[in-house]
Order: sequence, then structure tokens, then C-alpha cells
Amino acid sequence: MSLLTPDIEATASNGGLTVVSTGSGGVTVAATPAAISSLLNPLLMKIVSTHTPYDEIADVEMDYRGVDEKIEHNNVSVYSEVIIDNVGYMELIESLILTIDDEEPGAQKRFLYAINQKYKVARRELFMRQSVKPVTAEQKLNVIRMGSDELVLKVSELIVDIKTGFYGIPSELIEWARQLIVCYGFIHCKILEPPQ
Repeated sequence: MSLLTPDIEATASNGGLTVVSTGSGGVTVAATPAAISSLLNPLLMKIVSTHTPYDEIADVEMDYRGVDEKIEHNNVSVYSEVIIDNVGYMELIESLILTIDDEEPGAQKRFLYAINQKYKVARRELFMRQSVKPVTAEQKLNVIRMGSDELVLKVSELIVDIKTGFYGIPSELIEWARQLIVCYGFIHCKILEPPQ
């Protein structure tokens, strides 16, 4: 039995974390609301500033119909837990967006518009991959239901590119920010389809 510490190398890239533990217990890394808040503000500003439509955006409707109902209506399975887990942080996003909206009127509308545009891109790509293209509203809804988790993932990838512009920020925080933004868009019916 050696009393010397083994020579262990560990590196992290792209704002990731590297943890080396020579002990017997596990290591838990958890993001804090303060950390996510400081990341979300510039991230939301970036999204708002790069997504200005040519036409006027309709007023934002605060639609908090049951999250469970929306999840069930769209057959979300893999991401349902992520959405449910992040619902409690919606007040944080709302307050940040309203602060940005106070400084830059219309930012909240542009933010929701941006999320919806990314959803439409992802939905079109999903429709195009179908061997039989959906034509009717019912056919389109069935394809959306079958690909709902894929759509949620694609929107999160389209709305925030982890590889650019976030040096020095842990990738786990960026991933959580993406999940919060997607949850916010889902709750406001900008991602997937609202129950009828």
C-alpha cells in the first residue's frame, strides 16, 4: 500500500468542470439560482437583441394553463421531468425579462417571438424528414406528438449555442439556462402545441 498520491491529470474545456476525487465519497456539483441569474440576464439580452421581427408582435398572453395538461397533450415524455423541475424558476425568468423589458420596451415579446421562431424551424425540419409529409392539422399534430421530445431538444440547441460566447461559464450552468428558457417557452405556448 502506497502513501503517495497518484499522479492524476484532469482538464476541462469550454467552461466545463473537472473534478478529481481520491476519496471514497461521491462529488455533487449543483448550480445555484444566483449563478443562473447572473448568466440568464446577458443571455436573455443576447436573444432579444438578435431576434427583432419585421412586423409588430402581438401582446404577450400569460397562459399558465396546467403544465401537466400541455405535457400530456403533446406526448412529452423524456423532457417532461425537465419541464416540471424548472417550473419553479419561472418567476426568476419573468422578473429578469420584465427588467429587460423596462429598459428596452418590447423585449419580452421579442424573446417569446424568438423562441417561437426557433420552434417553427425545428417543426419544419421534423415535418420534412417524414416519409409522408403531414398536410392536415391532425396529421401535423400527430407528427409533433411523436417528435415532441426531439423538438424540445432542437429548440434548446437553436436558442442557445453552448459553443459560442460563453467562455469561462460552466457548461452545466449554460445547459440549465437553456432548460429554463425552453421551459419558459413551453409554458407560454411558444414551443409545441397548446391544448385545444
